[in-house]
Amino acid sequence: MHPTSAPEIFRQLADKLSYVSEEGFFHHLVRSLADILGVDHVVVEHVDSHQSISTTLAVWSQGEFIELAPYSLQNTPCQQVANHSRLFVACQIREQFPADQRLAALKAEGYLGISIAAPGGGFLGAIVLMHSSALGLPPYADEVLRIAAALAGAELARQLAESQTRERLLHKKLALQRIGRYNEDLINTLHEQQRFQHAVVSVATAISAENGEAFLHQLTAHMAEALSAEVGFIALLDEQDADIAHTLTLYVHGQCQDNFAYYLPGVPCHKVMIEQECIVHEGAAIMLPAESNGALSWVNGYVGRRLDDSHGQPMGLIGVMFKKPLNDVEVVRNVLQIFAARAASELERQQDEVRIRQLAFCDAGTQLPNRSAFMRHLENVVADPQTTELALLLLDLNHFKEINDTAGHDLGDLVLKAVAERFAASLTEGQYLARLGGDEFVVVCPGVQANSALATAQRLCDSIALPFMVEQHSFELSVGIGLALYPQDAATPLELLKHADIAMYQAKRQKLPVCVFEPWMERIVAEQLHIAKRLASAIAEKQLSLHFQPQVDLHSGRLIGAEALCRWHDEELGQVSPGKFIPIAEERGMVVALGSWVIEEACRQLAAWREQGHSMPGQLAINIAAQQFEEDDLVASVLNRCAQFAVEASQLSLEITESGIMENPEKAIAITEVLKSKGLGLSIDDFGTGYSSLAYLKRFAADKIKIDISFVRDMLTSDNDRVIVATIIAMANTLGLETIAEGIENQDQITALLALGCAQGQGYYFDRPLTAKEFAERWLR
Repeated sequence: MHPTSAPEIFRQLADKLSYVSEEGFFHHLVRSLADILGVDHVVVEHVDSHQSISTTLAVWSQGEFIELAPYSLQNTPCQQVANHSRLFVACQIREQFPADQRLAALKAEGYLGISIAAPGGGFLGAIVLMHSSALGLPPYADEVLRIAAALAGAELARQLAESQTRERLLHKKLALQRIGRYNEDLINTLHEQQRFQHAVVSVATAISAENGEAFLHQLTAHMAEALSAEVGFIALLDEQDADIAHTLTLYVHGQCQDNFAYYLPGVPCHKVMIEQECIVHEGAAIMLPAESNGALSWVNGYVGRRLDDSHGQPMGLIGVMFKKPLNDVEVVRNVLQIFAARAASELERQQDEVRIRQLAFCDAGTQLPNRSAFMRHLENVVADPQTTELALLLLDLNHFKEINDTAGHDLGDLVLKAVAERFAASLTEGQYLARLGGDEFVVVCPGVQANSALATAQRLCDSIALPFMVEQHSFELSVGIGLALYPQDAATPLELLKHADIAMYQAKRQKLPVCVFEPWMERIVAEQLHIAKRLASAIAEKQLSLHFQPQVDLHSGRLIGAEALCRWHDEELGQVSPGKFIPIAEERGMVVALGSWVIEEACRQLAAWREQGHSMPGQLAINIAAQQFEEDDLVASVLNRCAQFAVEASQLSLEITESGIMENPEKAIAITEVLKSKGLGLSIDDFGTGYSSLAYLKRFAADKIKIDISFVRDMLTSDNDRVIVATIIAMANTLGLETIAEGIENQDQITALLALGCAQGQGYYFDRPLTAKEFAERWLR
């Protein structure tokens, strides 16, 4: 399976570019690109300086290397790449270039070609992707190919430079053979030839070394040896201050020295950065950096050359120093140029590798390690024999979705960055913070037991207790933390993360800031997963049913409507309580599908009663979950079902909880206005349990407020509940809304509600929820 996400692609690229096969750089490159990007054919080709002939350097075609003959660029896609740097044709490439025999031979349909440029500029060739069907690439293909083209350009330029050097050596050797061996000038030329040969062999030898720091050390040592120099070095510019350089390798008399940073202005290296090259024939010691502490006071000759990346931007410098004054300048300059090309290529490869590893393992929004980096770290810590115990804390922000919904994702990202900074500041040395994605973070605390881990969790909670001020907006956040311990709770990293996740889930459900994993929690989660699987099947196969509870006029006792309530009897689980399966449906993302079935079944039942000669007074109330209310097609879905069963929209009333409305009040206001305009009724359910603002409430196009059962049940014994009920009724009357009380169980409650001004109700006092047949027999006759 080919990678489909940025971290996977860049991680694969980093791993592949860290290893070069025996087949050679270009063979390794085409094979790696075909694997990473999932294409049938990848070609790297060199175009001559006249841009007339293209020679293939490596071809990977449907799982094997093949050979392709040189060809003329005339009337080929590569000619377009040479002229425009890039050509992409998703399909039918052969129809556009019928004269290109290679396209026909490979049966290519899709084509992407990008130019390969020399480090100093100039077109050298192309990387070509071809596919036997329409070419579709991952979204990160351009970045992968940019890096590949930069590496290919540096390597091809190096190979061309070596080839030219070999030709020059051969020419000089033939000239020497013709003229003779006794002229002193020619002996010097022979000496130059031998040094060139030595340099080329040294570079070739260095290429066989492993990548990275070892490669640069080997390259520097070979360079000093090839030029008989007492000092060889490579330095890199500081990323923050261009006046500072850091030595990466430093060899003095063949021995590797400690690296150091030094100030560029006033030293020969500064001239290198400005003019690309600096030569000091004699007395260079007095110009060398003070940071060398006089260790190079004996130096006379100095030659330095700037190292540029593929875009021509300075990266650093390479140089040699001599104890004796410098006489043979041209030899040193030419040899140094060969080593400089290879050093620049390696440095840019390292920078690209750092960048792609950052893309693979760093969260872009917070600059924290991401999930991949976290799992690698956790696996290493657990595998370390010195790790005897550790704690894993999984953090999930409460109600963060509301920030994204109300303030927008851009502000939400800034809030997450600020949260990450506060979390990081609250941790101690050795504790590892990462972002798993969304609003989830994780902390690894090595060498701590439960009490210390709980103290860390408390610091994390406290760190975000104060509001966040982001672009003149204030946001209040809290966090739920799940804590699992190694090795008490788990033996493997994945099991430890799973148990921390289970504990965090319990913290969220119980509205606790921190919860420590216990074995019984896993059993609860397993049970819920099993119920969720059965529920998903029941929804898909329409194995649920609706029951109907009458709503009555409290004065007369006559029917004024009903509430449709979902019931589920499973052949394995038996009768499953709505209090158990509805929360699971909400948590597992099934509540929209469940709600759609309820709307369809309610309309179907109203039509069935109509055909049976029954007419239900008032409206049939349907509960709408907050997630369902967020759906853009809710109104259309309801109206389509009404039309399907020839039911008037005015026969339905939608009930949504107060807290559900307040998740996105502005959107709720807009939707309620549309609902009302179509004739649908609207009730605010469980009123009094949420935190709605009167400023919003008066803008909702609601008909009715439903007083929550918890207040009605205790209103005769609790003065507080009685006052709350009276306040809700008075407020509703002021806003011109009806009130209906749920959970009525006795006549005394009815008397009290009527005295307070509430004239509608439902509850066991009147009837329990009934099947459609029972409801029709008892209430519709």
